[in-house]
Amino acid sequence: MGNYYNTGEIMRSYDIRPTKSLGQNFLNDLGVVREIVSIAQLSKEDAVIEIGPGLGVMTSMLAEEAGMVVAVEIDTKLLKVLEPLKIAKGNIEIINEDILKLDIKRDIIEKYIVPNGYKRVKVVANLPYYITTPIAMKFLEENVPLLESLTFMVQKEVADRMTAGPGGKEYGALSVAVGYFAEGKTAFKVPPSAFTPRPNIDSAVVSLIVRKTPPFELKDKDYFFKVVKASFAQRRKMLTNSLANAPYLGVTRDDVTETLEEIGKTATIRGEVLTPAEFGELSNSLYKKRG
Repeated sequence: MGNYYNTGEIMRSYDIRPTKSLGQNFLNDLGVVREIVSIAQLSKEDAVIEIGPGLGVMTSMLAEEAGMVVAVEIDTKLLKVLEPLKIAKGNIEIINEDILKLDIKRDIIEKYIVPNGYKRVKVVANLPYYITTPIAMKFLEENVPLLESLTFMVQKEVADRMTAGPGGKEYGALSVAVGYFAEGKTAFKVPPSAFTPRPNIDSAVVSLIVRKTPPFELKDKDYFFKVVKASFAQRRKMLTNSLANAPYLGVTRDDVTETLEEIGKTATIRGEVLTPAEFGELSNSLYKKRG
């Protein structure tokens, strides 16, 4: 998008070097940053949780658009960049912690957001690629109060998996899980040149709108996700074999065949052809048949 700021100069000024173990790639394209903030559709009624604020460029833009920003940064050395920004903006809180170790409801929502009167929460993040999926699923699975949307920069391959539909090679357990909790789409692709240092992969921005209510009823949500996991554990296997061979499901091959017939499917199909709703039907029926 071509509107760059001098990331290298900021890093030299504060004597900062990217930490490889934390997967740090700082955005240097202001056009990309503006587009991410635009996709999040922020207003002064919104509180934003930003994960991995880095050098604070997106943090600054978020603070302009939202009512408040809670920035969670694991890297202590970046606080010397972020603290002056907090003072200058007046509506930024900084938490120097690992987001995966926080209780989102207790440590962020109840401590910072609710006391300030906000009733809508949006997550915006340029995520380290090695922990993209755990962070996304943490927010979705923990049923975070007030959460409306998540706008993430992720590895393009992960974006494809998050938003894939049935039948494609990218469709898998992550696609089904995201589809259960949210409506997802890939907003736009981002080239390696938008980062310092440059990653060796392409990136994409994903927009997830959190569902107010589940898209279908489940007898047991944990069992549903176990069925989904088993269905994609060995993609080349027929679903009857994959599910019957998963001891934690407690069903036989006959149970699976019978259940597939009940939902209008043949015993020879693979998991990749089922929609999330069909996985719901399958798991509900198998749950009743458990031995």
